[in-house]
Amino acid sequence: MHKNTYYVKAIWDNEAEVWVAESEDIPGLITEAETQAELESKLRIMVPELLLENGLIDYCVKQPKIPVRIHEERDFLVPLAKRLSSRHKSIYDVL
Repeated sequence: MHKNTYYVKAIWDNEAEVWVAESEDIPGLITEAETQAELESKLRIMVPELLLENGLIDYCVKQPKIPVRIHEERDFLVPLAKRLSSRHKSIYDVL
């Protein structure tokens, strides 16, 4: 049976400097790419192949396109702001 939307989770790996994607909806999906564009290109090939292999869709699907939603997560560090000048007690005073 064909789902409405297949969800893919993509997490930025700071150490490896790649996006790592996996999905609970698409058995066997695990891939990585250096850019979001490269990841999307890989998913355009892998998603239909894996769905067909796992019997989740077949070639008789009435909908010619498979909806995929990517949830991206990326953590980063923000340096502690120094005071802008002696007039301001906090950076928030400027905003």
